[in-house]
Amino acid sequence: MFVSPMLLQRVEQPFDDDSYITELKLDGIRLILSKFDNKVKLYTRHNNEVTAKFPELLTFDIPDGTVLDGEIIVTDQYGKPDFEAMMARFQSKRTLMGNGTLSYVVFDVIQCKGKPVNKLPLMDRK
Repeated sequence: MFVSPMLLQRVEQPFDDDSYITELKLDGIRLILSKFDNKVKLYTRHNNEVTAKFPELLTFDIPDGTVLDGEIIVTDQYGKPDFEAMMARFQSKRTLMGNGTLSYVVFDVIQCKGKPVNKLPLMDRK
């Protein structure tokens, strides 16, 4: 199941407001991960299914009926995101990685156990 992710919004001025949170900007690829009928599917933010490219993400132990919004990254030996390695992996027809570690960093839970939770406050979903 594809759900369009929330994307960054540009603001003209810095702000200081406790009703907002900030998160690290990761150098990776935005992916929606969903699990229905005990099958995990991965979609880019443009609704392209890329499940076969990342078989290591297909065994996540999450409840059926879950939709997650996150970023897939490759980190180097020091834990630093490596965008070039991520793109090389994404564009490759091979699913095996050379150097680096593949991780899926979850930003948000959209659905859990088949129930939409996106109307809950963000901090509750976190």
